Amino acid sequence: MKDQGRPSGRPFCLEACVATGYTPIYRIYNGGVDITDHFNDRTTKIKVDLTSGGGEGDRCEIELDDRDWRIARPFGGEMIQVWLGYKEIGLAYLGTYTIDDVIFEGMPRSIQLTGTSTGFNDIKKAPQIANFSNKTVGDILGEMASQSGLQLSIPSDLAGRQIPFKNQQVSNLHMIHELERMFGAVGKVADGNLVFVPRDSTESVSGVALPTLVLHPEHFGTWRVRYAGRNDASEVKAAYWDKDQHIRKWISSALPGGDGDPFTIGQIFNSQMEAEAAAAAKAGAIKRASVEAIFDLAKGDPWIRDAQTILVTNMRDGINGSYVVEKATHTYIKSTGIRSSLQCRAPGDGVDYSDRADDLFLRPMPGEPMGGVLPGAPGSGNEAP
Repeated sequence: MKDQGRPSGRPFCLEACVATGYTPIYRIYNGGVDITDHFNDRTTKIKVDLTSGGGEGDRCEIELDDRDWRIARPFGGEMIQVWLGYKEIGLAYLGTYTIDDVIFEGMPRSIQLTGTSTGFNDIKKAPQIANFSNKTVGDILGEMASQSGLQLSIPSDLAGRQIPFKNQQVSNLHMIHELERMFGAVGKVADGNLVFVPRDSTESVSGVALPTLVLHPEHFGTWRVRYAGRNDASEVKAAYWDKDQHIRKWISSALPGGDGDPFTIGQIFNSQMEAEAAAAAKAGAIKRASVEAIFDLAKGDPWIRDAQTILVTNMRDGINGSYVVEKATHTYIKSTGIRSSLQCRAPGDGVDYSDRADDLFLRPMPGEPMGGVLPGAPGSGNEAP
C-alpha cells in the first residue's frame, strides 16, 4: 500500500482548518511502522465503526484516489492501525484492523479497503459441540479465546460467575452472543483480545474510569430521538430448576412504570444465579429498546467510544436525558474534515446520569472535542504513537 510517486512525509493534514481552528489529521500504521506517507493526498475517506458487541466486530473503510494508478497494489490480510484527530490536540486510536476486501473501482479510479477488527475473523463461526460443567464465564470464554489465538479481557467479578451446566451446539460467536444476553454484557473482539464487560459500566475492562460526556445543543449538528411503543410489563420472570427440592422456582426483575403482565423467559435455567442474571439482563434490554437516538455532532470527536455514557442537557423534554452509545461512527473526509455519528439507546439499568458526581463528567466547550480535555496518559489514545 505505497504511493510510488510521492516522497515520504509526516501525517497528512488538511491545509484549510475548520472554523473552530482545528486541523483534521490521520495516521496509519502497519506492524508498528508509520505508513501514513504511503497514502499522502490519496486518502479521500476513512470511516470507522465502533460497535458494542451484539455479534459484530469493529469495521474500517479507507478510500484511496487511484487517479494515475501509481499506488502499489494492496492485498487482503494486511493489518493496519488507524488514528484520527486534530493537529492542535493529538490523535485518537481507533483500533487495529485486518484487511478483508480490496476493491478497485472506476470512474473515477479508486481503491477501497475494508477491514475488520483484528482477531474477529478468527472466532470460530461454524457450529461447535461442547459441554461445559461447573465452569465460570471466564473459563468458557477463555477456552474460546484460546482456540482463536486471542487473549481474554474480562473483569474478575464477571469472570467468576459460575454456570453449573451449558451445552454448546452453536458457533463460538453465537455462544458469546448468548452469554452477552444472559449476563447483560458486551462481548467483542478488539486488537486481538476477546473483551467481555458489563453494559452501562463506568469503567473499562482495565479498570480505567470512563467519564460521562455532557452534551449541550451547540454540540449537535442533527439529532433524532425515537420512543418505541410503550412496554406494559411490570417485571421480567425467569425460572430455574432447584436440584435439591426437584421443583421449578421463579426469579423476577422489576420494570419500573409497567403495570401489565410479567414478561416470562421461556428457558428454564440450571441455577438461581443464571436465572437472576438472565432476568436482569432481559429487563435491561427492554429498557434499552424503549429509546433509540442518533446524534450527529457538530464537531467530529473520534475520542468517543462505543458503550460510552452520555448526558444530553439544555434541550427539550424528550431529548434531554441519559444515553449509552451502541455504535460510534467516525468518518474522515478529505474535503470536509471529521464527522462523528452516535447511535444510542437508553441505559439498561435505568440510571439517571445527572445524579453522578461531577468528577465523573466530561464537559467539552462548544466546538471542542473531548480529546482536548482527556488525560494524556500513555496509551490513552490522546497522543500519537
